[in-house]
Amino acid sequence: MAARRKGARRLGYRVALVAGIAAVAGGMLRSVERGSQARAASERLTEIDRRTVEARARLTEAMRRVDSLSSRDRILHAAADLGLHPPSDADISFLRLRSADSDTVRVASARPSGGGGTR
Repeated sequence: MAARRKGARRLGYRVALVAGIAAVAGGMLRSVERGSQARAASERLTEIDRRTVEARARLTEAMRRVDSLSSRDRILHAAADLGLHPPSDADISFLRLRSADSDTVRVASARPSGGGGTR
């Protein structure tokens, strides 16, 4: 009987040892899997950061180009190439618009000094 108990006890130790080894191996495999997922996520974030930097550079270049193309000197140069000249005061027309619901008169002006307000 004592041999039987001793054999059962050894079997219990062996089962516990195998279960422990399986648990450690499973934990290690899960750790490796999570590490590879983290590396993949890090690579995706790096790619997103790279694309963001490129997009910001393109935006900055586009804004610089818009500023350069819409500058007064550029417009005057293009107008001169087309045979146009800057308007004189006599060339500017003022439109007086009266709204239907009030006696307010709005003046539309092409003056750069801020005309076009309500008077």
